[in-house]
Amino acid sequence: MAEPEFVAGVDGCRGGWVCFLVDARSRSTSVQVIDLSVWLRNRPPGLACIGIDIPIGLLDRSRACDLAARKLLGTRRGSSVFPTPCRAAVQAVSYEMASTVNRSVTKRGLSRQAWGIAPKIRQVDDAITSSCQQWAFEVHPEISFWNLNGKSPMRFKKKSKEGKAERLRLLRTYFPGIDLHLQSRPHHVGADDLLDAAAAAWTALRYWAGNAESVCDAEHDDKGLAAAIYF
Repeated sequence: MAEPEFVAGVDGCRGGWVCFLVDARSRSTSVQVIDLSVWLRNRPPGLACIGIDIPIGLLDRSRACDLAARKLLGTRRGSSVFPTPCRAAVQAVSYEMASTVNRSVTKRGLSRQAWGIAPKIRQVDDAITSSCQQWAFEVHPEISFWNLNGKSPMRFKKKSKEGKAERLRLLRTYFPGIDLHLQSRPHHVGADDLLDAAAAAWTALRYWAGNAESVCDAEHDDKGLAAAIYF
């Protein structure tokens, strides 16, 4: 492995995965759309670590980290943490089948929002291994923003004009060029996708420095993957 040169944060977008990269020395930033599966199977040279906004570690019960994250975010933003499907549900071919499977395994149905990200969950679950988790880890942007905001949840939803402004205000302190990235982002990358990826990259910087925390102790699934949300 080459000497670490950059950290990254990624978030799902219509075009795949938007990646916010931060040079480990200069703190200069860049944005690109990547194939995350390829990165997980073949770690790019110079990549110190990567924060991924997707559930990692699929259990046949409610994940403790999801419950802890919702508690931290409270009534204001807690609903942004969707209950994670079990692995069998993620492999289903339709929402109806996935919800039936999830209810059978976990005693709980599946929300439409969770089903909407199931292809991304499956993509990461198929590619990641427990050894990858030494440098690739799960984040939830609203938890990262909660920490950036003095451990207080955001006031507004991320897709609203006010929500974009309050998140951008926090990120500008660490990434002064983020406004330019927003203006020049690919057309299939939403503003909220890019801001979430930047929040994940901020957490990756903390992870690389040894300062990142998890919302609770990790659990492990039947593949040996840790289920833990870092900030």
